[in-house]
Amino acid sequence: MSGLPDHARINECAVACPGTETTSSAALQRGRAAFEQHFPHPTTWMVTVSMSPPAETATPADVAGCKWWRPCTVQVIDDLSAGRHTAVKAFLAHLTASFEFQGHSVVDRSHGDVDLLLMCGEIPDGPQPLHERIPEQYPPLSATLRQRHQLRRTPRHVVAVVEVPERLSTLPHPEAVLAARTAMGRFGAAKVLFVTRGSAPRQIAEATLCTMEGGHPTERHNVADRIRDRLVTAACATEVGEHYDIVRDALPAEAWQASPTPQALVSAGRRMGDLGLLAAPVRIADFVSPQLADMYELYMGVRGYSEGMLFAYDPDLECLVVTGSGSWDVDKRALTREQIVAVDPHLVDGRRLRVLAPHGTLPLQPSVETWEICALMEAVPKVRVSRDEAGRWRLDPNGERQVPMIRSGIHAHVGVTGSDTSVIETIEPDRQQFPYGFGCGTDLTMEVARTTIARSTAVHDPDDNRHFVRWPLLYHGEMAVELWKPGPHREPFTGLLDLYGTAVQYTPDDVPQPV
Repeated sequence: MSGLPDHARINECAVACPGTETTSSAALQRGRAAFEQHFPHPTTWMVTVSMSPPAETATPADVAGCKWWRPCTVQVIDDLSAGRHTAVKAFLAHLTASFEFQGHSVVDRSHGDVDLLLMCGEIPDGPQPLHERIPEQYPPLSATLRQRHQLRRTPRHVVAVVEVPERLSTLPHPEAVLAARTAMGRFGAAKVLFVTRGSAPRQIAEATLCTMEGGHPTERHNVADRIRDRLVTAACATEVGEHYDIVRDALPAEAWQASPTPQALVSAGRRMGDLGLLAAPVRIADFVSPQLADMYELYMGVRGYSEGMLFAYDPDLECLVVTGSGSWDVDKRALTREQIVAVDPHLVDGRRLRVLAPHGTLPLQPSVETWEICALMEAVPKVRVSRDEAGRWRLDPNGERQVPMIRSGIHAHVGVTGSDTSVIETIEPDRQQFPYGFGCGTDLTMEVARTTIARSTAVHDPDDNRHFVRWPLLYHGEMAVELWKPGPHREPFTGLLDLYGTAVQYTPDDVPQPV
């Protein structure tokens, strides 16, 4: 933590959260009362500090100052045996006080109508790797607790909290992701919080929050407050990935078959697979028993998912063309035309998507990133294009069609270690307003897309000749786009993918996890 004893932390928090209600005297007293309810006496709760100094970040001390923040309702279910798991119990008490101090409501009973449900699981110690020790029960823990505690609906975010001896910060990225996804499948939670115990009772060394996208950032300083803010960030984001309508017979079948854009996505997906920019689909059966995998498929319709996506704007059809959802058995390394989806880039009411069905077809659900891509398309300037002698579309100030300035793009779950900024612009995350990132398919991910592209020089400066723009997506990969500009690239994706391994250096098996 900060080096102050626990009973002094409440005063430190009041100073560290300017602009929130905790700066008032009344709020300070409420916060002090909440804190002392959980910590009536000074405790030995502490955090082991890394030998190296913490990396300097631009994150705010408290997300309550972010414009998207709102008070949340949190439920904690701790059915662990008394006298065991003392580190995680002490941490949960501190985390609960931190939630209340920021203005959230923490309840011990609900019908499931809460923003966050934290449930405690158990992983036995042992010599085996962490993912091999994670126990499985049928039905999974989340279903068992839902019945035991009479939850009539599934909370928006379920987080499994477990105490382990391992420091996940020291594990290679693939091992951390494997442990996280195994825990998610076996506990029945889309997020897992690994609390690493310290060298004495009620001590922790670090805490690592894992998400389905493959994120696993670790906190070692001000751990309870920062884990609180990460969880609140997730809770404040609203899912939009199911908000779409299918417009039947919206495109003539002949026009859809004649368009070269679907085949461009198919070819680009194959090339991304060869480059290591797309991984094999994730199958739930790889992490749980066949019985539990069957349960997920039967009752939730879930067998797995595939990472990444591709998209391009089609001037012929005047629509956006995207990959189908990976949850529909789509391997984006081996796409077929039937797994390509046409959508209207203009969102209805800023959120609802229109899937444009070619005549006589029933398209798949589009990739969950499609909503943020539509937000990008609406945020960039429009340019004009016309056909060249070969019938290909090219930039033309007097062109017959007006299109979004973004021509095509990719989303890849890889880490970038460096790029040539003379060729491709890099836009760093705005960690003041969006300090911790969001999962794909949420309203706040859409807002990140809008505000990120608004800061692009290549997009908004006519004198900037760069054709390409990229930006990291915190904890799980990056986005890169190609712009409509004069140049030699006749086909979408070709020039963009040429950069990977040359102008863009990347690591398929190691995604950065900045604190």
